Amino acid sequence: MTRLFTVQGVPVWRNIVVLRWVTQLVSAVLVLSVVALFFVNVSREIEARDIPFGFSFLTRAAQIPIGETVIPYDPSDSYAYGLLAAALNTVKASVLGVILATLLGILVGVARLSSNWLLNKAALVYVEAFRNTPLLVQLLFWFLVVLSLPQVREGYVAFDAVYLNNSGFYLPWPVPVDGFWLWLGATALGIAVAVIAARHLQRRETESGRSTYPILTAAAIAVVVSVIALLVFSPMTLDIPRAEGRFGRIQGGAQLGGSFTALLVGLVLYTAAFIAEIVRAGVQSVGKGQVEAARSSGLSALQTLRYVTFPQGLRVIIPPTISQFLNLTKNSSLAAAIGYPDLVSVASTMTQIAPAISLIAIVMLTYLAMSLTYSLIGNLYNRSIRFKG
Repeated sequence: MTRLFTVQGVPVWRNIVVLRWVTQLVSAVLVLSVVALFFVNVSREIEARDIPFGFSFLTRAAQIPIGETVIPYDPSDSYAYGLLAAALNTVKASVLGVILATLLGILVGVARLSSNWLLNKAALVYVEAFRNTPLLVQLLFWFLVVLSLPQVREGYVAFDAVYLNNSGFYLPWPVPVDGFWLWLGATALGIAVAVIAARHLQRRETESGRSTYPILTAAAIAVVVSVIALLVFSPMTLDIPRAEGRFGRIQGGAQLGGSFTALLVGLVLYTAAFIAEIVRAGVQSVGKGQVEAARSSGLSALQTLRYVTFPQGLRVIIPPTISQFLNLTKNSSLAAAIGYPDLVSVASTMTQIAPAISLIAIVMLTYLAMSLTYSLIGNLYNRSIRFKG
């Protein structure tokens, strides 16, 4: 009878594997019970107090204007479509912000490690200034800077194609035409060839010890193939902004509204200050012995950073950088303070004529989905480099 309660000869009440599984199951049941109890009580209170709730309103016409959208939008469109347009505005700000903040953060982080006194101190002043100032204050500052720019008819113009004024930033933008997919396929082929060439050159560099510049070579291959395909297939035409009408309104091209420009600048400068410190800490986490060994073997300071310290520092840099990506995405909700129609701003306006609880729930789930996406991509990359070397 005792054998029935043993696992590999150990009694179940003393088997560490069994105890771990039982603990996890009990914890899961308790957590799910608490969550279920919470939602049951909330639903009862909503019903008892006759608070509007539900999602049937999503199919009705929103009748709410949205000033700037990624996709075409009209007030006669449904609530669901309006929320989608607002969510895409948030995605545009967060994705562009993540890319630009990462590039700027790496540059400033490397500058913090420079032996050049002026460059080092300038990076330090930037980091301390932007990291220790509230983001909302910075957004208001940049928004006022944009508003202080000249009016549309008196704004700055470069090459009759780039416009900057208090209504935003306008620049030429490519528009797909016939041959676009052929160019896209040729570009993808060029990227694939570039990746293969980079791996081959990296292997040769490791075996011979001579610099083969795999990254530069791969980038050159991809760019050359893409440019040749661009000339052959002519897949795009350039939509150039132009001033039209009595008041000189800018039409055509890529239009970045004033509020979006202020939001993007604020998010990038603020988040890049944190990423810069993460990069600095990650690079400095590599032992000095490895740096000295790399320099004594003939590597320059830049080569040491590229081949020794930065690859190893990535294992320290990636996890907190993912957190900064999440913070940037969530901080984009402050756009409502400067008039940019992001998801929070549009949903707040909709609460005047639609169930507030339902709208806030949609907003929370949308931000959760975006945050989990960033976490998944970052964690996959972190796992891919964790076991290298």
